[in-house]
Amino acid sequence: MQQVVYLAGFISTEHPETFEWRNRVGFTLQQVHGFQTLSPLRGKAELTRTSTDGGISSTEHTPHDIILRDFGDIARSDLVLVNLNTYGSTRPLVGTIFELAWAWEHRKPVIAFCEADNYLMRKHPFVQESVAHYFEAEQEAVKYILHNYWR
Repeated sequence: MQQVVYLAGFISTEHPETFEWRNRVGFTLQQVHGFQTLSPLRGKAELTRTSTDGGISSTEHTPHDIILRDFGDIARSDLVLVNLNTYGSTRPLVGTIFELAWAWEHRKPVIAFCEADNYLMRKHPFVQESVAHYFEAEQEAVKYILHNYWR
């Protein structure tokens, strides 16, 4: 049976990195190693073209649609990989914090990556308690998943 990894983290049309890391990790985990990945960006190809608020809202999905799908995706995942980087944005990680709470509620292991000096995401008790393992780089987090979860 395929392991399912949910790809959590900041989404911003002003920061293409928030899309690019999911593409890289999704390719590595799916195509190379046979995992299934679930991304909160799936079905939102229009976001970069139509969003007027940096990707906070969607013209094709209601907030209710988004929250129910993402909650369900985390519930059916085996683990969550979360990117806690904000790429210089001052916008809070509201959706990401929800994703961490849902993972905690469903007792899903969370593997995180972010800069070593990201004090808030590494030291806040709620975030710290939700995350099983922290890494500085995306590649280190993926390597950990492959070593510990690849069947």
